[in-house]
Amino acid sequence: MHANFTLADWFVFGAYLVTVCSIGSFFYRRHSSSADYFLGGRRMRVIPVAISLVAADLSGMTVMGAPAWAFEHNLELFLGTTVYLLAAPIVMYLFLPFYSRFKFYTGYQYLERRFDVNVRLVGSALFLLTRGAHVAIVIYVPSMVMSLLTGLPLLVCVLLIGALTTVYTTLGGMKAVIWTDVLQFSVLMAGIMGVFWASLSRVPGGVAGAFHVALAAGRFHMLNFSPDPRELTSVWAMVLGSGSLIVSTLGTDQACLQRYFTTRSLPEGRKSVFLDALIVVPVAGLLYLLGFSLFAFYHAYPARLAGLPMTDEILPYFVVHELHGVLVGLIIAAIFAASMAVVGAGINSLATVTTVDFYQRLLHDDQPNPRSVLVGRLATIGWGAAATFAALFANRLGPIVNAFNLVNGFLGGSILGIFLLGMLTYRANANATIVGGVAGLIAVCLTSWKLNISFFYYSLIGVIVTFVIGYLLSLIAPARDRNELKDLVYQFGNSQNG
Repeated sequence: MHANFTLADWFVFGAYLVTVCSIGSFFYRRHSSSADYFLGGRRMRVIPVAISLVAADLSGMTVMGAPAWAFEHNLELFLGTTVYLLAAPIVMYLFLPFYSRFKFYTGYQYLERRFDVNVRLVGSALFLLTRGAHVAIVIYVPSMVMSLLTGLPLLVCVLLIGALTTVYTTLGGMKAVIWTDVLQFSVLMAGIMGVFWASLSRVPGGVAGAFHVALAAGRFHMLNFSPDPRELTSVWAMVLGSGSLIVSTLGTDQACLQRYFTTRSLPEGRKSVFLDALIVVPVAGLLYLLGFSLFAFYHAYPARLAGLPMTDEILPYFVVHELHGVLVGLIIAAIFAASMAVVGAGINSLATVTTVDFYQRLLHDDQPNPRSVLVGRLATIGWGAAATFAALFANRLGPIVNAFNLVNGFLGGSILGIFLLGMLTYRANANATIVGGVAGLIAVCLTSWKLNISFFYYSLIGVIVTFVIGYLLSLIAPARDRNELKDLVYQFGNSQNG
């Protein structure tokens, strides 16, 4: 699959890239403070923060992967996204009060307050592995699309998106990330609606015709109550497994936490999480419905599918073969927009953790110093380069819609279990918590090796094993004085946590 861009396509796409880089660079301040560079001065408004949270989750692999999944399967995977509405209150009322109380730069500073520096570094390292892998995957997807559409080598496309995103993120810091996310989300929605209109307008019978075709093919099936753990998208895997992944991401992942930290207060942080859930569910639903629209189109014109390399490429395939004019450039800009938003957020959070949790903590006693922003910018460049290189190997993780869930399933459970041991128990101690985290990771690896079950359960298994082993081992050591843990452990029924 390969089609040459027209001059109009290049103009639209180029104008998008120039605008994004210009906005990002606008926020460059040579003498920014650490709070300004990493947290936007803690003065960001709720709505742009909420949109940025959505943009950080809707990468190009989601924009391409969700329609591809719906095209080939049904709505069972979408059920996992709806769990955001259940996970958001947990994050709002369990996690955010701890972070807001101490004005942290990273969530892993909480782990040192609750346990010790070793637990903090373990949590930070697990995050670096998880989010670093995610950024690499996200760079790969739009690069693949660009290569398919233009004929440019994949290496050139990978370098393009990696370098451009790294540049504006390095210059502008968190403000650049959030405001470019707002622009990129707007471009994304325009692109999605453009494909919707283009596909539905060509389906015989329009919306009603597409609905009946998808319904007859079983594409609207959502609830799979099979008790078989091998079923990838059963209700249990979606609610329990995907729910664990979402809580882990929203509650412990620095890429999300850093956005909460940019708001002015705890109530505003909560509102941003709530709005994130309210936006991400219908947007994801729209992407799955787009898959149904494409399914109905190709059901009417099956001969036009000849030459499709793989289902994951159904969206760019439709764009290449069925669309013309500036709409092609807009769609490709939308895919790039989704991915650049996630890449920018990812490398910014990776740089923040590297600077705050390692450079400042180990060399400067956790205090900001004049070189912190410089180190943050250098770390941004370093992580951008590393993720860009790793993107060349991201195609080995299977269907793109589930690629990050697979990576996060291995590591996210242990991270969440560590935080829950600190927030929900007085008894848990540092050494036992670290052992519990290692046990959780080992349990997930053994499960993946020995059992053929849905990988959505991996995170849940990691959480349970980490929490249980960590807590039981903590019973061996003497308990800490509860007064030392004031404001660090959730007090059920106490209004200070509300």
